[in-house]
Amino acid sequence: MRRLRTWFFHPGAILTSWLLWIVGPPRVTGLEHVPQSGAYLVVANHCSNLDPPALGWAVGHRTGRVVHFMAKDELRSWPLIGWLATQSGAFFVKRGAGDRAAQRLATQVLEGGRPLAVFPEGTRSRDGQLAEGRAGAALLAMRADVDVLPVGISGTHRIFEGRRRWPRRTPLTFRVGRPFRLPPSAAVDRAELRASTDRIMREIAALLSPEQQGRWGPPEAGPESR
Repeated sequence: MRRLRTWFFHPGAILTSWLLWIVGPPRVTGLEHVPQSGAYLVVANHCSNLDPPALGWAVGHRTGRVVHFMAKDELRSWPLIGWLATQSGAFFVKRGAGDRAAQRLATQVLEGGRPLAVFPEGTRSRDGQLAEGRAGAALLAMRADVDVLPVGISGTHRIFEGRRRWPRRTPLTFRVGRPFRLPPSAAVDRAELRASTDRIMREIAALLSPEQQGRWGPPEAGPESR
């Protein structure tokens, strides 16, 4: 397995916490649900470029563990930030390209007993609403047979809402849910994969406010159910 550098993870998380207090303040709930040992897969909604380091601080740094991240390949070319990401346990994936090398590395991270974080939507939601999930997260969890830890991130989409050039202070909340398991399987059929992906999205939605849940919120009561 390719060696992933992690020396900057905790120093970077401290810097991130300072930034969050400037634009926040941040609030984290449910840390008691984070596994204290072994591998687990963090799944969260994605509304801002601040989400990855903020999630690493909230779930990893605050529990004393390094959480690895699958980061979009475009981040690699960002001055300084791309390099710091590689020193914080992150590795890059080419979105929409079926990056098998990145998938193998992600599986190896989990099989090595280390936490890994992914954003199942695959890209940022511009309006803060939870979008459709892609199958990659479920596939990882099912093949590696690890706990899935859902996290709902609220407020980061409002920092640069609209066409704001400067950040505005807004409450930030990171809600950590109870870990769950998907049915382990080496060969997953499409129906099973779709059902597991939907389960992940529903678990994340349950940790978000109604205006962020999108179609994953509870169905509205019709006349017949009133």
